[in-house]
Amino acid sequence: MTFFDRSRGSVRAAALLALALSASTALAACSSEAEAPADTAAEQSPAPVLGEYDDRIQLVEGTPYALLTGSGGTVSLEITGHDDGDTSNVVLSVTPEEGQGEEITLAHGDVVELDEASWRVSEMGFSDSMPGSVTLTREE
Repeated sequence: MTFFDRSRGSVRAAALLALALSASTALAACSSEAEAPADTAAEQSPAPVLGEYDDRIQLVEGTPYALLTGSGGTVSLEITGHDDGDTSNVVLSVTPEEGQGEEITLAHGDVVELDEASWRVSEMGFSDSMPGSVTLTREE
């Protein structure tokens, strides 16, 4: 083998190594870019899974939520189930911090008064495999 044969082999090896490095760098860049939209989508969500945000409350069936009142107290809100007569209606349990609770049957578009504020049922979600959810939006 002559010097030139060895140098051609070295050049080929170096070229293959450079190609492999650039391919692995490109794959790493693609995988990190694929993760970014998931974070962005979570930040753009109009309402959290549970709680109050931007004059919206999202309730999940079976999980109570404490709404702070203007007087510093709380009102407990909980979706307790569905109306037996109409499964598209939900039953909302409203229990003041000190006082007797009541159950209200609500349909999409209904308005409920909570702590001197009107809240409209703006979204409802039901599934056989997951608990139902209801979003209340504060009326202006």
